[in-house]
Amino acid sequence: MLPRSTTALVTVVVVGIQLSQQYFYNGIKSGLEPDLKHSLFLDRIGQCRWQSDLAIFLADMRIVQRNHTHYVISGVLRIRRNITEATTASVSIEICQNTTQCRPFVDPPVSMGDVCKFLDGQRNSSLGEILSHSVPAIECPFTKGLYRINDALVDYKLFRYFSPHVSKLWRIDFVGESDRKRVFCVRIELFVYSWEDMLPRY
Repeated sequence: MLPRSTTALVTVVVVGIQLSQQYFYNGIKSGLEPDLKHSLFLDRIGQCRWQSDLAIFLADMRIVQRNHTHYVISGVLRIRRNITEATTASVSIEICQNTTQCRPFVDPPVSMGDVCKFLDGQRNSSLGEILSHSVPAIECPFTKGLYRINDALVDYKLFRYFSPHVSKLWRIDFVGESDRKRVFCVRIELFVYSWEDMLPRY
């Protein structure tokens, strides 16, 4: 039987190895190819705060890191009524000091135009990959119902231009309007660090 001091040492070493491996897998590689020097942490994808009563509601998605290059996300999208009028959308990007203090990085928000046309052009992109995992399929015009997005893969490509040298914390809002009324607002919150920021400091 090992002495207590030896047992404690072995425990510390094992725990240390586990933590190091977990630390090593935190975040996915990000940046501009082929020099992926950033570490991207998807923190939240879900409904914009205090806008839970909109016609389209996306509950906070489950985000799990699969490896160094991909997250797996799953969630439930609820369309509360049929939306027959044309839907237009815009995207706003903010840089943040913390979760409450943010300022526009792009001002004014960028128009995406007609949502249905935009989504149709995204079928071979990362966004198209996410939408293809919806059961039933999300199609235009938007039809009332419950849509489950199951285990969609997300890589860095949607976020390749988000630099840690500009901000560590970014917030992206996708806002949609139909018949001059807001019908959806989806927020993405993410952290981006350079690999130098991730190195342990002693």
